[in-house]
Amino acid sequence: MEFRILGPLGITKNGIELRVPAGKPRLLLAVLLCHPNEPVSTDRLVDVLWGEEPPKSAGDNLRVYVSQLRKLLGDAGRIVRGPHGYALTIGPGELDAGRFEELLTAARGCGDPVMAGVFLRQALALWRGRALADVEHVDPIAATALRLEERRAAAAEDAVEADLALGRDAEAVAELRGLVQEYPLRERLRAQLMLALYRSGRQVEALAVYQETRKVLVDELGIEPGPAMRALEMRILNGDPDPDPDPDSDPGPDLGVTPPRPQAQAPGGGPVWGSWVWAAIPLLSCGYGTPWAFVYAAVTRRSLGLGLWALAYLGLGAIFLVMPFTDDDGLNKLDIIPMLALISLWFGGTCHAVLVREQVFARDPSVERPRWQKVAGGAALVLVSLVAAAGYVWLEPPA
Repeated sequence: MEFRILGPLGITKNGIELRVPAGKPRLLLAVLLCHPNEPVSTDRLVDVLWGEEPPKSAGDNLRVYVSQLRKLLGDAGRIVRGPHGYALTIGPGELDAGRFEELLTAARGCGDPVMAGVFLRQALALWRGRALADVEHVDPIAATALRLEERRAAAAEDAVEADLALGRDAEAVAELRGLVQEYPLRERLRAQLMLALYRSGRQVEALAVYQETRKVLVDELGIEPGPAMRALEMRILNGDPDPDPDPDSDPGPDLGVTPPRPQAQAPGGGPVWGSWVWAAIPLLSCGYGTPWAFVYAAVTRRSLGLGLWALAYLGLGAIFLVMPFTDDDGLNKLDIIPMLALISLWFGGTCHAVLVREQVFARDPSVERPRWQKVAGGAALVLVSLVAAAGYVWLEPPA
């Protein structure tokens, strides 16, 4: 048997929809479903069904309504009466609201953005409209419906957050437009829409969302947008490559989803190497770019020229490892990487040189390419494509 309250009240038994009587029997069933497996006192039920002035026959009428529901369910043991009132017995997985909460718990505990998104989408698919939409919203029904609607809105925000963490910005925009219309006062949804638009290259629209949000909040509530949204607007105005929400703001529930970190930017606008540890690994280990390959070749061939190249490579590499990201004279690690790449290219490390270039300089076609890149072979470009497809992510440079 399946009980549904995430939308109009409904019951399905063996795939057949049961017709719940209108009026007070339906209201009684809704109250019991708001407290599954928990007793609700007779006085409480009478108060919900009749208000402050119940008829003298309220107790007898209540027993009649309970009898009608037992007959509908086909199991007298479903609704039991104990010393503390009436309770509706609900088995595991029989109530859609219970399954909804279980899926939300699974999303928060899985630690994987892909699976978190799957669980959240399954949870949201259980909804068929407003909670208990066809039942009078008296207490405790109103409180339960409000709580479920709040959980639904938060789940929708978390599902979008999972999509944004996976880079599905364009897909998220259309969904966010509808969610903002449905929940116009939820700033988190509007901030997510701003972020998705900006990441999709639609900066003007992102800023327009902020202005619209400000107008709605001022007109409806008399308040300005919160600090997180104002900080996001400033990041967009400043052209930050991938503005994150304000670090001091509430990030929302932990889904095990880590938002993507913005890449550091070179003075020319392109991504630079991040942590020197990660930068040093490919520099010192790719083909002929390996310093030990220089040393070995210089010794075995007894070549003074190769020896000088080896010393130059090792010297630059040592400077690269020990120097700060940017020194007082403005020299930074970015200036040394092309020098190392040039040595590798001269020695035959074409793949190494292009790999370094692809991780250092902008991929924007409008950025001028260094001369040494033009001699890179097609095989190196294939290698770079494979490396890029593998999804390397570099850390930000140290502050």
